[in-house]
Amino acid sequence: MFHVERTIKNLISKGIAAIIVLIFTLCACNAARERQTIPDYLILENGKTAIGTKPLNAFIFESTRRDILFQKFLVSRYKSVDLNEKEFDITIDGQHFQMLVYDNPELEKYFDTSKFIITNLQPETEATVNIPKFIAISVISANNEDCLSEQSIFHNITINYLKTLKDDFLKL
Repeated sequence: MFHVERTIKNLISKGIAAIIVLIFTLCACNAARERQTIPDYLILENGKTAIGTKPLNAFIFESTRRDILFQKFLVSRYKSVDLNEKEFDITIDGQHFQMLVYDNPELEKYFDTSKFIITNLQPETEATVNIPKFIAISVISANNEDCLSEQSIFHNITINYLKTLKDDFLKL
């Protein structure tokens, strides 16, 4: 009888150990997420919505600047008076558009930035901890059309405008 009880205890101990190893293995495999760098910019779907539209596409790029906020750059460029402005009226080739800039909470709400790899690592200081590492922008036409959609007739001019804007910001 003693021999039988000992075998059952060994089986139970080995079973519990196997289950623990299995749980650790699954957790370790689950932690390896697919991540990507942003070489120049990305166009991602499912951003903010404008009145009467489906979710907008967004132009996303990595901000390598730690000395100035993108919104401050835009406020000075477009001569706005509100430093918290997130919507800017712009003109591209004589056409009027509205540029929507995402703040940090909106960026996290619509796009999982933990999937992006920061390529320009710099030590964070107290002054730079709140500066976003990624910038997202959506653009709509006067008719609330998503200008970053591949079906939009404004797709190419909007992309070129945003690339120039990004380059001007990063070169400051």
